[in-house]
This record gives sequence, C-alpha cells and structure tokens, in this order.
Amino acid sequence: MPMSIPREASVKYTAVLPSVFMDELKLLAEKKVIPSVNQGIRLAVEDFVLLHKHRTYESAMKEAATDKDFMRRTLETQEVFSAVDADGEDLW
Repeated sequence: MPMSIPREASVKYTAVLPSVFMDELKLLAEKKVIPSVNQGIRLAVEDFVLLHKHRTYESAMKEAATDKDFMRRTLETQEVFSAVDADGEDLW
C-alpha cells in the first residue's frame, strides 16, 4: 500500500546508485512499467521503509508476546471488549 506523501513534503536529495540499477529503471520507464525513473526510485524507497516498519513492528510484537504483564493486560482488555461486542450483536 503506497504511502500518501504531500508534494510539499518532498525534498531533493542526491544519491549514488549503481549504473545497472539506473539502466534497469530507465528500461522500466521506457516500457511504461513505472511513470519515470524518479517515481521508480521513490517507490523503491517507500517499499523499503514500509518493509522495515513492518519488520520492526513484527519484532516488537514477538517480544511483547513474551512479556507476561503485556499479555495479561491484552487478554483482560480483550475480555472486556468481547462482552461489549456480544451486547450489540442483535443490533446487526
């Protein structure tokens, strides 16, 4: 899922990439797979950032699953909300 970034939040930045990647990006742009080399780079960075965030979240959740206090609070909260959810079932 692409991140929604306002245009005014963009910044210009110079980066050095291997020429083979630039050649591939240019080819993808020529074939209309991506709108432009710039867009291809932006999408690649966006995918990398989202993947890193997902991995970080997964790691934090695995760690939290071993925290007995966290699990106790989570299960207590789930129990409270399951009672609330059950009360409204006949409304749907």
